[in-house]
Amino acid sequence: MMHLLDFTRAELIDHVRETTGRGDFYGDALFRELYGNPQKKKERADSPVFQKFYNKITRETPLPGITERRSEEGTTKYLLPMAGGYSSESVLIPMKNYSTLCLSSQIGCRFACAFCATGQMGFIRNLSAAEILAQVLAARFELGCDNLQNIVFMGMGEPFDNFENVIKAVDILSDERGRDIPKRRISLSTAGHCEGIRRLSALCASRPEENYHTLHLSISLHSALEETRNSLMPIGRRYPLEDLRQALLDSPYSRIKDGLYIEYLIIPGVTDTAAGLDALKAFLEGMEAKINLIPYNPVKGSPWKAPTNEETDRVWKLLKDAGYYCRTRLSKGENMMAACGQLGSRSNTE
Repeated sequence: MMHLLDFTRAELIDHVRETTGRGDFYGDALFRELYGNPQKKKERADSPVFQKFYNKITRETPLPGITERRSEEGTTKYLLPMAGGYSSESVLIPMKNYSTLCLSSQIGCRFACAFCATGQMGFIRNLSAAEILAQVLAARFELGCDNLQNIVFMGMGEPFDNFENVIKAVDILSDERGRDIPKRRISLSTAGHCEGIRRLSALCASRPEENYHTLHLSISLHSALEETRNSLMPIGRRYPLEDLRQALLDSPYSRIKDGLYIEYLIIPGVTDTAAGLDALKAFLEGMEAKINLIPYNPVKGSPWKAPTNEETDRVWKLLKDAGYYCRTRLSKGENMMAACGQLGSRSNTE
């Protein structure tokens, strides 16, 4: 059934018509059965004839099953087998009234950030749109998640390095006849891929009816000092800070109240210095942005330690007193290597 996940609703209707001779109802109902929000049961197809058709498809070509899962205080990290012997890695995070799903867009990553376990794997390959969406269906059908409302592309990989497949997955997930997750509840996190930011900005301008401007754009900045950032994130040598700043200023996200988020990793003695925080303020001048502080989660072989609560609170207070909207993103799943920067399972690295 994986190949069916590569189709948008319109494409799936055409595919079902061409391969089975069935009318448009079947393709549309199949799309709703795969992605439909369980809380909107009235929109699902209950026709016995369709259910026979659907059961035949799912029985003959089932989705890949979860091969490994670990849970910690409700947070679940799970792996799905993918072609080539590798696995996607996803994290389902329970919130107060809903769940957030952290998706991977690649296996490995070519940008080798020093603080990230995924970067230590190197780049293996992009995930197809179907492989991205299979992570969502696994959360629904295998983990029983009926209250999924937030999607964050913050798992393995650089989403803008796999632009077409990520955007197609976003389009399918936000389709109102399917999962119906509004784009305003979907976040794309980039390490500073200027080309991808410009491509997304161009989509906002060329297809305003698709509401791409309501997506959340998250920038893994982590330092606004060129030398420090380059030592942490080699992507900075390809896309210097000034180029990144200009790409953000030219995008609609820097002018929207809830459009741009700056991810800032707190590594004691590295990113929390007075000079580093002053540079951050200068970088953000002229932008509407919110700052997410992320206490560093140590990975194997790391030379750094996690910050104390006092060190994190000190940075938060300095930025808040300077007038920035700033919040600390509490890590979940760090003991099972599921927190920010920790994805990269033993099965994949082997």
